[in-house]
Amino acid sequence: MNADSNNQKFRKMKETSIKYMIMVLLAGFTLTSCDKYLDIEPKQQINAETAIQSGEDVQLLLISAYEGIKGTRGTSEAGELYGGSFNFASEMIAGTDDVVWRGTYEEQREFYAKSITTGNLMVRDTWIRGYEVINIVNLVISELDVVVDADQKKRLEGEAKAIRGMLYFEFARLWGLPYEAGQTNSQLAVPLITSPTKSADDVTEPARNTVEEVYTQAIQDLGDAETLLADFADNDGYLSTYAASAVLSRIYLQQGRYEDAAQAADKVIQSGIYALESNPLNSFNNKGFVAEDVFAIRQNETSNYGESNDGLSTHYASTAGQGRGDIDITQNFLDKFHANDNRGGLMTNTIPQVTLIDNITEMYYVGISDLGSGGNATSKYGDSRRNFPVIRLAEMYVTRAEGNFEAGTSHGDTPVNDINVVRLRANAPLLPSVDQDAIRMERYFELCWEGHRLHDLKRWKQNIGTDPYDAGNLIFPIPEREMEANTKLVQNSYYTGG
Repeated sequence: MNADSNNQKFRKMKETSIKYMIMVLLAGFTLTSCDKYLDIEPKQQINAETAIQSGEDVQLLLISAYEGIKGTRGTSEAGELYGGSFNFASEMIAGTDDVVWRGTYEEQREFYAKSITTGNLMVRDTWIRGYEVINIVNLVISELDVVVDADQKKRLEGEAKAIRGMLYFEFARLWGLPYEAGQTNSQLAVPLITSPTKSADDVTEPARNTVEEVYTQAIQDLGDAETLLADFADNDGYLSTYAASAVLSRIYLQQGRYEDAAQAADKVIQSGIYALESNPLNSFNNKGFVAEDVFAIRQNETSNYGESNDGLSTHYASTAGQGRGDIDITQNFLDKFHANDNRGGLMTNTIPQVTLIDNITEMYYVGISDLGSGGNATSKYGDSRRNFPVIRLAEMYVTRAEGNFEAGTSHGDTPVNDINVVRLRANAPLLPSVDQDAIRMERYFELCWEGHRLHDLKRWKQNIGTDPYDAGNLIFPIPEREMEANTKLVQNSYYTGG
């Protein structure tokens, strides 16, 4: 069976809603949550030790990993990842003059206040959900011998490793102090687990690995994924070779490996598979995949709707149909955009009649619901039932621009041309030249509220409010429940008064 046939079969399985409950024991340090499941209707069961007998079983298992990184409420008590905490934590911890947290949820407020407690449930749930998914993909990788078709086997392994690499990268950035180029990076991150926990006999107490070790694993996984998925360039909304390259470009930026970042981003751009949407607003709230999506989280009419207090649309949106408007984008931020820049446009009229995000015609609008009434809301997350873009082609342009500028190279194109590509799409005046500040500001304009800000400020070594970029309160504490369950875990020193 060829690669296209395998992909069509996998898509059909997903689209016809063949769902399983995957019974997954978590890694040893999360032993206390062994009663948690990925509960996907209809309720059937796969026993991890005995029931993985075919390639189809492994495919179904991988589908549950995709469900996990989306983090739909109702599948587990643990929270969302790419559709929630990864974005929320970055933007709120980084938030100062450009954004205000107006919400009443105290645990979410801790992020904006940069005063996270060790019992914070959002931190706890991010850890639980992340390691649930890591255990699932570890199981996928361990069971590949039952897959007969060679192309199918490569795709399953490639996607599983891409997911694992992505998650470990995010975890290293959230729980570890910043990566420092040219140093040993022996600061602690999170435990690296690459073998599945299939039964209680497999439970261990792993210690935390260093930031360097976790980055190395993430790069290895994503590099393997690039190769394994070489014949799955587009992959119909699932992780592809180019999605792996795009995540690698993020890692290389975080490490200060600028030429490598430019080359990885250039690979995605030069593929010719992706194209910028005609207007920045068209890149968001789509019911299907669009040309700009390098990787997007697939949603549907029941995803996250009315079930979550930590989903992005809950906090960012403020229409009559969805959202609380907890997050207020300040006028101070909007004033930084050129008057013609569509990325900074504010819709101020006819808002009381708006009930759907489809009625919003600008990137920002004056909110009308709950706490958001009268505040400025971003249109990027207007409906929890629409697809959520994780990696957009526009990011690759600003990454290639920064990478080439800092490295003094011109892979693919010049920095000024790449910056002007996204400015032209946004109807902003083209720039005759760019410097470091212009490139960094353009990255902020294009990617604001998409989960990049904290990590960008850290790698640029810029203060966040009054806190230095490497302050201990700008990373997560190890959750209390994990410290209690695993005696080998060491708490981040800021949270112990160190």
